[in-house]
Amino acid sequence: MRRLNNSEKSGFTILELAIAMLFISFLLLAIGFVSVQLAVIYEKGITIKVVNNNGRELIDEFSRTIFLSRYDQTLDYKYTFTQNRDNINIRNDESNRQNVQLHGAFCTGAYSYVWNTGYALNLDDSPENENKKAILKMGDETKTKFRLARVNDSRRAVCANKTKDDATLSGNEYDAGDQASNYVELLSASENDLVFYEFIMYRPAVYEAAGHALFAGSFLLGTMKGDIDITTTGNFCEVSRPDSFASDFSYCAINKFNFAARATGGLSI
Repeated sequence: MRRLNNSEKSGFTILELAIAMLFISFLLLAIGFVSVQLAVIYEKGITIKVVNNNGRELIDEFSRTIFLSRYDQTLDYKYTFTQNRDNINIRNDESNRQNVQLHGAFCTGAYSYVWNTGYALNLDDSPENENKKAILKMGDETKTKFRLARVNDSRRAVCANKTKDDATLSGNEYDAGDQASNYVELLSASENDLVFYEFIMYRPAVYEAAGHALFAGSFLLGTMKGDIDITTTGNFCEVSRPDSFASDFSYCAINKFNFAARATGGLSI
């Protein structure tokens, strides 16, 4: 039997080992890239789901409150809805000033809702922005930096005190009076960081024969993370600021919700 000499021993050459290592490296990189992309898609889907679920819950909240409240046909529209808008720097860019909603109030005659939008909450604490976040007064209590607050307010004091002719409140103050109670924050700072970017209630359509009023409204609900870009053509999430993280895009979502509900008549202030 012939024995193999050293020159005839089998094995891998250095070139073959290099090619094999290169292939394994590309394979591991591909697996890592796909894993990261799947994680991004998963987080984006969860964020969109959270926005949609919370939007539907808020629609149920507003619709139920309107349905259970009574509407006085003699009331002026201003005792139902009020808002404050201002020209501010979007994303701290002086060249990108837009007229946006900063805060507002919706009074149903059962509950009153007061909110700060994401635009107001994103403003820094400079003197220029000192009075651009809503303040809610309830007797001796003062609430600040809230996102969406609800109080029992059968007198519609939040809207009435804001809009009556002899009102002494500043532009960012909402006075619920001593009789308001049960302060609840419906949107609070959490992992998902949801805020309004706009909330609009339209003038109700009154059916005098039946004493009913049909309310319609819409709101933009989105995250505080990422860059929200609202235009006439749609609502987007994007990363455009130098200090933004690309990962913020995964946690950014915004959607517009429309709702309508009927109220019955009979309440006076």
